[in-house]
Amino acid sequence: MNKELLKKIFSTKVGVILLISIVLILSTTIFLVIYYFFDASVSSKLATMLFTNLFIGRVPAISFGYASNLSHLQVITFNILAEMILVTLIYSLFVFSFEGVLKIKRLEEFFSKVQKKKEQHNDVFVKYGRLGLFIFVFIPFWMTGPIVGSIIGFLIGMKHFTVIFIVFLATIISMTLWGLFLQEIVNFIGQFDIRFIWILIVIMVVSVIILKYKKRG
Repeated sequence: MNKELLKKIFSTKVGVILLISIVLILSTTIFLVIYYFFDASVSSKLATMLFTNLFIGRVPAISFGYASNLSHLQVITFNILAEMILVTLIYSLFVFSFEGVLKIKRLEEFFSKVQKKKEQHNDVFVKYGRLGLFIFVFIPFWMTGPIVGSIIGFLIGMKHFTVIFIVFLATIISMTLWGLFLQEIVNFIGQFDIRFIWILIVIMVVSVIILKYKKRG
């Protein structure tokens, strides 16, 4: 990647969003590495929960956090952080790909699915605008959520930072409620046998992986 392209990328508002993603990734990594020297166990759990959210999803990640006896603040904060890293990264890459600045082959299929999703709900988004985007991100159905919502927000013509703000707000509220809900479930199951929690987490993880594999197939 040459200097001119880098200058073109980071001189735009979308470039700033990409830079935010990079800063989040670096600062989180540095924090976990430093924290590891103070409490290796907690740092490892936080890192595992973070990667679980990034590559599998929020429900297994939150469940893992509570099953690992992490605090409510740790679970919610790091899961919100994981999703904002994904949103700022993939949103900026999509916009650059859409505008022809960058070409990301691995993400093209996903971007195509998002565009189809936008077409299916176009009337709703146009009619309700920001509220529609908020609800779309807030409700955790298949092919909804912060990443898809942010891209759809761009496709319907919202300003970049407006999209990111709405997605961030909806993610915080949704994640907090999910956390409270799953914490109660984990605490209830934990009264019987902690092994039940880990069995459920394994089942959720395997189920999500199978669903993603089938969707790609």
